[in-house]
Amino acid sequence: MSFGRDPRYGDSLLFLPTAGTEMAPPRPLMRHNSSLPKTNLHRQSSIIMADTGQKIQRSYSFWDQTQDEIDLESQLEGNRRVTQPRELGILNHFISLLQSDICKGVLKAALAYFIASLAVYSTTISNILGNADSKHLICTIVVYFHPTRTKGSMIQSLIFVIISLSFAFTVSLVLMSISSRFFNSESPEIGYGIDLIFSCSALGLISLVKQWVGKQTFNTACSLSAIVIISCVVKEGSRDGSIVPWSKITSIFRIVLTGCTISALTCYLLWPTSAESQLKENLNNISDLQSRLLKLMSSCFLGYENIESPETNSLIEQMKTTNKKLKNDLEEAKFELFAKGRESEYRHLEKLVDSCAKLTMTLAGLKRSVEFKGELLNTDFLDNATEAASLQSYHSNVFNDETYTEGDDSDDDGVEAMNSKELFELFVYYLGPSMKSFSFTVRQILSGVPFNKHHEIEPSVDQYALSLEAAKQLYSDTQLKAIKKLYDQELFKTETDFDSKVDQEEVAASCGNFSFLLLEYASELAEYLNILAELKSVVAMNDWKTFNFLRFWRRTRQRSNSTAPGSTINDMLNRMQGISDDSSSKLSISYRIWKIAKIFKNVDVQFGVRVGIGSMFIAIFAYIDKTKDFFDDWRGEWALVTFCIIMNKSVGGTTMTIKWRFLGTFLGAFTAYWVWIMFYPNVILMALIGFLFSISCFYIIINWKTNNAFGRFILLTYNLTVLYSWTMANKQVEDLPDYDDEGGDHPIIFEIAFHRFLGVSFGVIWAVIITMSLFPNSARSRIRRGLSILWLRMGIIWHSGPLAYEVVENNEYQLIGIRDRKTIHMIMSELETLVKQAPMEIRLKGPFPIGIYDKLLRSTSRIIDAFENLNSIIEINKSLTPNEYMVLQNLSGEMSELENRVFLIFYMLASAMKLGFPLASKPASTEHSKERMLVKMSEIRKRSSSEEQVLSDEDFVLLYTYNLVTNSISKELDVLLGLVSELYGKVSEETLEL
Repeated sequence: MSFGRDPRYGDSLLFLPTAGTEMAPPRPLMRHNSSLPKTNLHRQSSIIMADTGQKIQRSYSFWDQTQDEIDLESQLEGNRRVTQPRELGILNHFISLLQSDICKGVLKAALAYFIASLAVYSTTISNILGNADSKHLICTIVVYFHPTRTKGSMIQSLIFVIISLSFAFTVSLVLMSISSRFFNSESPEIGYGIDLIFSCSALGLISLVKQWVGKQTFNTACSLSAIVIISCVVKEGSRDGSIVPWSKITSIFRIVLTGCTISALTCYLLWPTSAESQLKENLNNISDLQSRLLKLMSSCFLGYENIESPETNSLIEQMKTTNKKLKNDLEEAKFELFAKGRESEYRHLEKLVDSCAKLTMTLAGLKRSVEFKGELLNTDFLDNATEAASLQSYHSNVFNDETYTEGDDSDDDGVEAMNSKELFELFVYYLGPSMKSFSFTVRQILSGVPFNKHHEIEPSVDQYALSLEAAKQLYSDTQLKAIKKLYDQELFKTETDFDSKVDQEEVAASCGNFSFLLLEYASELAEYLNILAELKSVVAMNDWKTFNFLRFWRRTRQRSNSTAPGSTINDMLNRMQGISDDSSSKLSISYRIWKIAKIFKNVDVQFGVRVGIGSMFIAIFAYIDKTKDFFDDWRGEWALVTFCIIMNKSVGGTTMTIKWRFLGTFLGAFTAYWVWIMFYPNVILMALIGFLFSISCFYIIINWKTNNAFGRFILLTYNLTVLYSWTMANKQVEDLPDYDDEGGDHPIIFEIAFHRFLGVSFGVIWAVIITMSLFPNSARSRIRRGLSILWLRMGIIWHSGPLAYEVVENNEYQLIGIRDRKTIHMIMSELETLVKQAPMEIRLKGPFPIGIYDKLLRSTSRIIDAFENLNSIIEINKSLTPNEYMVLQNLSGEMSELENRVFLIFYMLASAMKLGFPLASKPASTEHSKERMLVKMSEIRKRSSSEEQVLSDEDFVLLYTYNLVTNSISKELDVLLGLVSELYGKVSEETLEL
C-alpha cells in the first residue's frame, strides 16, 4: 500500500476546502437557545483507494456533501456497469428494438414454430412421422419447450423430457400389453379396468412428483408425459384393446423426437444464449445494487433521512428479483459447465452465489439497524423541515470553523452529550468520516467485482482484497475508539431517571450495532473476494476437465458419510419442554401404521390423489360402451389433458388462470377458424400466417411477468385446431376412424374448434370442482396455517436462546447462532405466493382482506430481518471470550425471562391465527423484562470497574445488539397483535357460543 500522489485527485493528499468551495447552508440547530455560532464542521479521514491500495485523505462535512465527496461519488458513478438508457430517435429506437434480446427471443421461438408447422404441412415429412393424428404435437412441444432459453436450460429440459417420456412410454406399453392379453382372453372389462386405474394413478403420480421437484422445465416435461399417456392409453387403448398399437406409439415417439430436435437445434444455432454469461451478468448487477443500497443506508444512518424511501424499496425489490435470477442461472449454468467438464468452476460459482446471498442478508440486517436508530430517536422522517442536530450546540467551544484531522481527538475529550440525540451525534462526529471512507472503499470494490464487460474475472481482485483488509483495519481501530469515547460519557456514569438511562443504552447499542454490522459486511465481502481469487486460478487451468458427476455411486457415498446430526426444531422443542426423545415407542407396529397413514395428510400427496381420482372420473367415459362414442366425438381426451395441466394444489392456484384459459382458448379457436376458412388449402400462406400469429403469442409467453401462460393457451388452441384439421384432411381414407363426426378427410373446422373450446372448458370447470370438493386446500386457510406455523417456529427459536452456546475443544465456549433460518425463509416465500392466490378464490363472506395480510407479512418480514441482524453480529466471531461468557452468565436469568415473554406473544399470535379466535385484551408485555435487563447490564459494567476483572465495551456488543433486536421484535409483535385484533375483532358473545 502506497502513500503518495494520486493522479486522479491532484498533487495534494490533504484537501482543505477553500473560500471558493461551494458548501450548502448549515441545517437548523437542535437547540435554538445555543449562543454558539452556526458554523460548518469538517473532519479529515483516510480513504483506501480500492484499485491501487493508495491511502489518501479527504474532507467530510457532517450534514452536507463537500466537494471531496462529490468528486469521489462522481468517479464511482462513472465506473458503474449499470448505466441509464440514452434517449434515441424513432429510427434508432426501432433498430435498437430489433437488436434487443426481447425481439431476438420472440423471433427465435416463432421461427422454431414455423419450422415445426412445415413438418406437419409437408406431405413427405408427415408420412415419415407415421399415421398418428396427433402430429400437431410437434408444435405443441415447440411451444412448451420454446428455444428462447439458455443452452443450460435446454439441456435440463431435454433431460427432463427423456425421463418423463421414458416413464410415459413404459407405462403405456406395459398397460396396453397387459390389457391386450385380458382382451384376447375374453375378459376386456378387466383389461379396461387395469388401463383406467393405473393410467390415472400414473397421472396422479406425475402431478405429485411435479410438486416435489417444483421446476418450470420439469412441469412442462410432466405435461408432455401426461399428454403421451392420455394419447396412448386412454385414447388409443379404449378404442381397441385387443392389440398394442405399435404403429401409433412409434409415430407419437417420432413426433415428440422431431419437436424436441427442432427446438434444441434452434436454441443452439440461432442467437444462442449462455446461462453462464447471464449468471456473471447478474452477479455484476447485484454487486452494483448492493453498492447503491449500502450508500443509502450509510447516509440514512449518519443523517436524518427515511430509509423507507421509494428509492430504497425499489433497490430492495431489484435485489430480490436478481437473487431469484441468480439461483435460476446457477442451476442452468450447472448443465453447461458439467457438459464441458468444468465442474470446479461451477463449484466456485456456487460459492459466489451463496456468498452473495449472505451479503444480501447482512444488508437486510443493516437496514434493520438503520430502522432501529430512527425508532429510538423518534425522528419524523417525513418532515423535510426536520431539525438536524448540530454539535456546535454542545456546551463546549472546541468546535469552530476548522477542519479536524482524523485521529486528532486531543481537544475533543471535553465534548459531552446532554441527551440521547446528542449521544448519537457525538458518535457520528467520532466515526462518521471513517464510516464514509470505509463505505466508499467497500462500494468501490462492489462496483468493480466480480467480472468485467467481457465476463472475465476482474484482474484487480487481488489488489481489492489487500485494499479491503487495509480499510477494515483503519475503520476497526477508529470504531473501537469511537465506541469507547461513547461509553466514557458522563451520561453513563451519573444517576438519572430510568427512562433516560434506557434511551441512552439503546442509542449506544444502535450505534455499535450498525458499525459492527458494517464490519461484518466487509468480512463477508473479503470471503467473496477470496472465492473469486480461487475461481481465477481455476479458470487459468482451463485444460483440466473433470466429469466426476458421472460417478454417482461416489457422490452417494460422500453424502452418506457427510451427514451429521444437527439441531432441529424437534430438538429445541424437547429441550424447551424438558422431555427426552423416547425412541422405544416408535418401534411399535401401531406407530408405524400411523406414520404411514400420516403421509396422506401431506398436501402434495393429497394433490396427487386428487388428480388421479379426478382424471379417473373423466377417463372412465372412454371405456364405457354407452359413452365411448360420446367421449370420442366431443374430444374427451382434450378435457382430460386440460384437467391434468391446470390443476394446482390450492384452490386459488387453480382459479388464478381460469379466465385466461377461457379467453385464450376462445381467441385461439376463433383465429384458427378464420385462418382455415380464408387460406385453406394454401400451405405457404397458412404457414406464414401461423408464423406471424405466433410472434404475438410468444411475446406474451416470454416477456409477460404474470399470466404469461395466456399466450400458450392461445397458440396451443390455434395449433391444435388448424394443424389437427390439416392432418385429418390429408389422411389416407383407410386410416380415418369410423367414429369421426368432424368431417374426416373433409374436416368441419367449426366442429373441431367448437369441440376444442368445449373440451377445454369442461376440463377447467371439472378442475375447479375437484379442487374445491376433494381434499380442498384453500390458499386462505393455508396462509393462516402457514403464518401460525411460522410464528410458532420463530417463537421456539427465540425461546431456545439466540445467544445459546456450546462447549467446543479446549473447554471453550462457542455461540450456536440462530437456527432454522432456512426453513423460516422457505415458509415466508410460500406465504408470499399464497397471498397472491388467495384473492382469486370464491369467498361468500366477502372480499379477502388482502391489505391486512400484506401488513402481517411485511411485519413478519421485519422480524426475520431482525433475526438476521443478530445472527450477522454472531457470525463476526462465534467464540466467546471469558468476559463475554461471564456477562452472559450474569444475565442468564433476565434473558430467560425476556425470551419466555417473547415466546408467549408468538404463541398467542399463532394460536389466534390457527383457531381464528380473537386475542385477549391484555397480552403479555416485555417492557419490564427489558428494563430489568438493561439495569442489570449497567450494574455489571459499573461493578466491573471496581473489581479486578475489568470489562471493556466490546464485551457488551452481543448484549447491546440482543437488547436492540428484542426491542425491535417486541414493537413488531405489538403491530402483529393489532393486525390480528383487526382481523378477528374482540371476544364477543358469538365467540363463546357452542
